[in-house]
Amino acid sequence: MFAKQVGRLGSQTFGYLVVTRGIQQNAKLATCAEFTPVQIDVPWGKIEAKLWGSKDKQPLLAIHGWMDNAGSFDNIAPLLKHSSILAIDLPGHGLSSWIPKGFLYGEDICAQAMRLVVKKFGWKKVKLLGHSMGGILCHNYARLYPDETEFVVSIDALAFVPNTITKHSKCRAKAVDKLISFEKKVTEEPPSYPEEVAIDKWIKAVKFSNLDVPTTKTLMIRGGNRKDDGTYYYTRDYRLSIQNFNACYTTEVIREMTQLITCPYMVIKFSQTPFLSFDKYWTNVAEILTEKSSDFHFVEMDGWHHMHMMEPEKIADVINPFLEKHDV
Repeated sequence: MFAKQVGRLGSQTFGYLVVTRGIQQNAKLATCAEFTPVQIDVPWGKIEAKLWGSKDKQPLLAIHGWMDNAGSFDNIAPLLKHSSILAIDLPGHGLSSWIPKGFLYGEDICAQAMRLVVKKFGWKKVKLLGHSMGGILCHNYARLYPDETEFVVSIDALAFVPNTITKHSKCRAKAVDKLISFEKKVTEEPPSYPEEVAIDKWIKAVKFSNLDVPTTKTLMIRGGNRKDDGTYYYTRDYRLSIQNFNACYTTEVIREMTQLITCPYMVIKFSQTPFLSFDKYWTNVAEILTEKSSDFHFVEMDGWHHMHMMEPEKIADVINPFLEKHDV
């Protein structure tokens, strides 16, 4: 069911759709069901989003991780009581439009989507909150627009993972060939599965996390759709499964990118995420932020990759003092 409504975000008027989804929110995990759906026009279609908190205060722009969606912030957003949160579905994720056929996803289309949201609401400076790939995209945005970034809060990620030209060339070539193969095989009807199978496949696809069934159901509110026969298909673009789609960023390039960032910056790292080894990838980046950021905080916590969904109270307790200081 769809119902057209009109709302306001600060001084800006926007239209949005209220959508009834196939999978219902788990009551135990849903800290607050009160949010405003937001829909933003972009050249390739729509960016769908969720707004928590006052519409009279500029919200944090929340960016989810790879293959997730705005539901990633369902449990923590209501706990960030000092702030409003606008969580978007990145292009190809959740309910947002897919990019045109024949193209790969990458950091540029994500930066463009973030910039279009900022321009839509006329924010002079953006406040960023990101998880996983979303945290990396926030780092990228902050170096692109250092004078227009108020602060960044990054959960379990920091910057692009360093690469070499040789490794990147091989991976990129495979990605292009995989895209061509996918475009030949794709059909109008996506594969669908019984609910328990769809949930199990989602959990197994995230090898470095601790997603459980209730948390996955939260993500599937926007990430899965129910057919008339009772089975579910994923709403995300199949091309997102083609990894290694970013440009090649060497260690030195990432260091130079980080030199441009001066805003207050908080990084929360979970100890049980071996795929995102801070010591291996980002020690130098953190050292630069310690020098360049006007207020850099690094917090290491015990836990896995989706702790902001699994134990949101613990993560909110760490973030709230930073927001009380900088989200004024």
